[in-house]
Amino acid sequence: MYEKMIEKYINKLTKEDILKFSYTQNVKLTHEELDIIYFYIKEYWKQIVKSDPTSIFMELKEKLSTNVYNKMIELYNKYKGYKKYL
Repeated sequence: MYEKMIEKYINKLTKEDILKFSYTQNVKLTHEELDIIYFYIKEYWKQIVKSDPTSIFMELKEKLSTNVYNKMIELYNKYKGYKKYL
């Protein structure tokens, strides 16, 4: 059930949503970083949520600034246990 909820959210997700969230986290994204993050969320959300995202994160490490990448990892670690809240 939670997978369908996440899928619906991802389908509706916009770049503006990501940008707004980044501001709430005090992270400034470049246009390129915004495009990269949007693409990876849309294309690889199942792998990130359901399996081991290490290979995805390694790709992103080379494409994002250090600050953005570190914040992404921090947020992933903070929220990866979401299943316990459902």
